[in-house]
Amino acid sequence: MNTDLANVAAIDMRAITQLAEGDDRGAQFIKEIIDVFLGDLTERVAKIGLLMSEGDRAGVAAMAHAIKGSCGHFGATRLADSTREIEHQVKKPQLPDGLQPAIDAMVAETERVRAALEAYRSERAPC
Repeated sequence: MNTDLANVAAIDMRAITQLAEGDDRGAQFIKEIIDVFLGDLTERVAKIGLLMSEGDRAGVAAMAHAIKGSCGHFGATRLADSTREIEHQVKKPQLPDGLQPAIDAMVAETERVRAALEAYRSERAPC
């Protein structure tokens, strides 16, 4: 993985702000959508691990695709790229050696996204 990526923000916070623009609850709305996103993300990442252990390549691809789609709404472009790589790797005829590193990269980026969103939520979207 490129070392310059550590300098790239895990989340483009403008994407979150845009989601809340039309909602009169403002900070509370942001907190709620972050909570939903993080809950879904946790479940989906865990599900990828389970699907991998079951050898369900189609399920892994579908779950990676679902994560990729939700990342777009939150400006989590690196996480979307990681899941795109999983989709690409798992669709190859032979299960490639590159799949586990792709999953490891996704898990690491998931933690960066989680930390960024939790920090944003605690700083700008009080309970």
